[in-house]
Amino acid sequence: MRIARSTFALFALSAAGCAVDAAAPDLAVDAPPLAESWTVSTTASIDLWSSGLNANLSDWRHIHCYEDHGEGYMLTGINVHQEDIADPDEFVARMTGECREFDLTDPALPRTGGFATSNIFQAPLFRTGVFQLEVTNNNYPIGLDLKVDGNDDYVKDVRIVYAPKNLAQTALNLAATSRTSWAFGYAGGKVSLSCPAQSVMTGLALRFDEVEGKIRTLKIHCRDLQP
Repeated sequence: MRIARSTFALFALSAAGCAVDAAAPDLAVDAPPLAESWTVSTTASIDLWSSGLNANLSDWRHIHCYEDHGEGYMLTGINVHQEDIADPDEFVARMTGECREFDLTDPALPRTGGFATSNIFQAPLFRTGVFQLEVTNNNYPIGLDLKVDGNDDYVKDVRIVYAPKNLAQTALNLAATSRTSWAFGYAGGKVSLSCPAQSVMTGLALRFDEVEGKIRTLKIHCRDLQP
């Protein structure tokens, strides 16, 4: 926003009624732009999927970008591994997450280059090949899509949902929402975990079967993002 200061011409009327221009020189000055920034809410909302199964269930395993690294950090990347080759089922058997920092003081909300990674969980056995999911530049994470098995018992596959800002750079443009590819391409029922409008995903937490290695419950953490 720019604030312009200007002077206005002063006009004096002569005794004869003729207008006499007594204007001062034009002193209009462009003030420097006001500081603009984004804010991320200190409180989080969640969206959760649960199989309802509790046998051999682990404690909560998580990645918290906001709490652990700072208010400008969002969950922009997930790396996953498949089940062991000898396992007859298809599922996510290991997951790590990547937090990236965004410059909240810049209206363009760019990445700063700051990032941190964390191991979220791993099954007793998994394949070594890793599948990487990453939010593209100038976009912001707003949720996850899951593929679950036919009985809704465990997570088979995952992808990240993200959105850019609008042209005015005042809000997320949810009409332009995109998704990464599925990590593995496994078939299954689709479950969407979504942040509220104008919120970004800053973390996730899950619980898994420590014997079978399958994710039984998963929730995302979202925080309101406002200019």
